This record gives sequence, structure tokens and C-alpha cells, in this order.
Amino acid sequence: MKLNTEIIRQALEGEIPVRCRGRRDLSLHLGRPEYFLPGGRRFFAGHLYVARGEQLPQRPEIERGAALLCVGESMYLPYYLEDCCVLQVGERTDLCRLFNLLTAVYDRYDAWSQSLSHVLATSGSVREMIACSQEIFGNPLFVLNKEFHFLAQSSYSGLPLTEWEKGASRQSGGDALDLPLLSTFLEHAELNTQKRGAMLINILDSSTLCVNLFQSGVYSGCLIVDYRRREHCRADDALAEYLSGQIELALARYTAPAGDERTSLRQTFQSLIEGLPADLEQQWLLECSQAGREYLCVKVRFGSRLAQLPIGYLCRMLEQSFPGSVAFPHDGAMVAFVETGSLEKPGKDPLQVLQERFALFNAGKDLRVGISDPFRDIYRAQLYYLQACAALDNGRLFNPGKRCCLFQDYALTELIINALGKLPAEMYYSQGLRRLAEHDSSAPVSYIETLRAYLNRNMSITRTAAALYLNRSTLLERIGRIKRELGSDLQDPEERLRLQILLKAMEIQAALQTGNQS
Repeated sequence: MKLNTEIIRQALEGEIPVRCRGRRDLSLHLGRPEYFLPGGRRFFAGHLYVARGEQLPQRPEIERGAALLCVGESMYLPYYLEDCCVLQVGERTDLCRLFNLLTAVYDRYDAWSQSLSHVLATSGSVREMIACSQEIFGNPLFVLNKEFHFLAQSSYSGLPLTEWEKGASRQSGGDALDLPLLSTFLEHAELNTQKRGAMLINILDSSTLCVNLFQSGVYSGCLIVDYRRREHCRADDALAEYLSGQIELALARYTAPAGDERTSLRQTFQSLIEGLPADLEQQWLLECSQAGREYLCVKVRFGSRLAQLPIGYLCRMLEQSFPGSVAFPHDGAMVAFVETGSLEKPGKDPLQVLQERFALFNAGKDLRVGISDPFRDIYRAQLYYLQACAALDNGRLFNPGKRCCLFQDYALTELIINALGKLPAEMYYSQGLRRLAEHDSSAPVSYIETLRAYLNRNMSITRTAAALYLNRSTLLERIGRIKRELGSDLQDPEERLRLQILLKAMEIQAALQTGNQS
């Protein structure tokens, strides 16, 4: 079973002091721990690496979703905190003992997961699932159906009944909350039956963690953890959501109704952007009902206000706002494929119409949007999804105030970033360009900025002088010095192209460094 850093931190802190820093991902995504081998630089998503501080590389390549358990200090730790979660223990911690503790944590949750899977494969009993989960949570567990009948509850002794539990009436349909208590329950719980994910709420005299259960997208009940023995901790949220997922499978008993065309299309797009091939049913859908349709891929990241709403609700809102679209959560954001036929407006391009509608949709300035080029070949959906990702990321870095970003606005930037590869821009400098850079490091006048302005204006002395607010003779003298230092033939179109690419790369690199520091 995969865990997260909060579960690991909570399990370790009873044995050794541990500090949690950096980007926290509370989803269950981390596999079993592994030693980080000296000489390596790559930290992959979903991996938990154990390393001593002195072993950490200066320039790591970190995928979002990686985690590091660092023994001791390292001067390079700030490089890690933006993209991964760092669990830090004292430098005197024994690595073998630490690894054994981690193994014991994973063994415990693997055993729980296997027990749930066994129940699911045999009896499918929700009561058995609750029984094998009580030790994990250390508190009473309850499952209510959509009519607020008790489907299951853990067995416990020595704990008094809470006020909300005393309201359970004995009826032929099973234990249920009577009507007066149900009203109080809903009033105090502020229970939103459309919300997904764990909700910490107070019900009368009890602090509880509630997770709604759904069948085919329809509310079917809730799982409740009642904190009578120990207080709530953040590790409980993901574990309760995992348990609720298993309960939903048990309630479904392996029968899921067939979806409509939009549901099938949504699943098809999800598979394609994850790099999975379309199955026969999906191929039939694409080749018959979707043939000839044109789409735009849109990736949406939400600000703090909208992020509090269930993402499923936001997806439905977008589908209603953009007829012909499908939307679904992916990689911590929302991805939508919008049919351009629904964006037709006389005299306007579909991209322009889409931006205008998103401007209305984004009245609270609480979301940021990346938009791909239009496309018809749905089998290439993953490539256009990557375009939307690039537009979103580059817009955040280079135009922080811009909320709706088109890929084509950043196509050159993305091309140069990819062309540079792993090397910084200065590794591609000619000797002459290095001399200009050395001059700029100590001089009040920038030769590189002058060269950039000169090349961007097709080497027009008149337009360059106007842009730099210089008189013609001063500019001619400066250009002469630049040409001598550069030692390049600016009349050669290939040499000009090379210089302009490098100058653009320098701009991009400076913007990236500024964005990473902010």
C-alpha cells in the first residue's frame, strides 16, 4: 500500500524526532523507502528516498510527488523544498534502525490493505471492513447509508455513547437516526452530500471525520470516524478516504452501470493523456461519434477560494458552461477538452471566444488556465495536453498577472527551453559572447542589451537609437565596440539567428531564476 509523508511522520515521531518541510502531498502516492545512491541526481515522483545530508547532490532533478527522508543537515536542502516533501531526522540517527522503522510502518498498512482486499474478494462485508480498520484509526468507526441508517459500526467497550449515537432508533430497516436528531446532525455537521474527501466536523458533543460515499456519482452514505480516544491528525484524512473507496467497491458489489457517451468520452480522454492506448470500445467511440470534431485542451488550476469546492462540482460547472466539453480532475488540476463547434461566433476565432468565456467564468480571479492549439486527431490528445501544461507553467512564470494563457504565446519560449536541454544558456556562448557578458558584469552600460535591441530591429541604427534613447553617433561607436568584442559576422543570417536564440535563452533563464526566487 502506498502512503504519504504525514502518515510516515506520525508513525516515526513516537520513536525518533522528525521534522516535516517543503511541498506536502497528502495523497497516498509513496512506495516503499529506498536508499538514495551516491552519484545520482534524479528523484522520481512516488518514491521515498532515504539519504544522509552530505550525500545530497547540489543540482537535483526532482519530479513533483517525490519525497526525501534526510538524516542530518545539508546546505542544499533549499533546492529540494519547492518540489518535494522533506522529512528530516537528527544526524545521529542510525540508518539501519530508521529503515527498519519505515519497513514496519509499510508492513502494517500493507497488512490492512490486504485484509480489506480479502474481504472485498470474498464476503464484501462492510462490517468486516470496519472491524479490520478499527486498529488503524484507534477510534470508533461508523458507516451510514443515504437514509442515515447504520450499516456498520466498530465494536468497542469502555466508551460511553455520544449524544448523536443515543439518537439511533431501532427500526425494521436497521438502526437509524430519528428525525429530530437527524435535523440536529445535519445542522451541526454542515454535511454537504456532494462534497468528496474527508471533512472534519463537530456533531453535538463529538469531533468527527466524515467522508461521503458515492455510487455512480450519486451520494450513498458516509463513513464517520469518531474521535473519542485520540485527537484528529492529518494522516487520518487520506486513510479515511482510502477506506471509503474500499467501502464503495463493496457496496457496488462489482456492478457498475454503463455510462453514457459523455462518460465514455471522459474516460477515453483520461486514458489517452495518461499514455494508455484506447481499447476497442473507446476506438469505436472515437471513430464513429467523434469523427471530424475539433477540440481544445484546457488545463485549469484553482486558487485558494475555488480549491475548497469539490473538484467534481467544478468539473460539472465547466461542462455546463462549455457545451460539448468533458472535464475531469488530473494531476492536482482540472483538465477539459472543449469542442470548438460550441465556440462558434461570427467574426471571432474559437480561441478568442474561449478566452472571453473563461474571463466570465473567472470573475473572482481565482483560477489560471492553459489552452492548447485546436486539434482533430483525438489519439494525439496527450500531446495537446502537454501544450496546455506548458502554456499554464510558462504563463505563471513570465506573465503572473495573466489568467488565460495560450500555448502559441509561449511556443518559442518552450522551444528554446527544450532545446537547451540540461545545460544552462552560457554553455552555448561563443567566445565573443562570453567577452560581452564579462564586460556587462562590471560596466554600467550593457553591451548585451544593446546587441539585443540592435538585432531585434533588423540592425537598424535609427530605430535602435530611438529605442535606447541614444544619439546616432554614440550608438554607432558602441556597436563598433560590440562587433570587435563579438568577432562575429552579423551579416551572416545563421550567425544572427544563433545570437538571437542565445539572447532569448538568456532572457528566459533570467526570468526562470527570478520566478524560482519569488
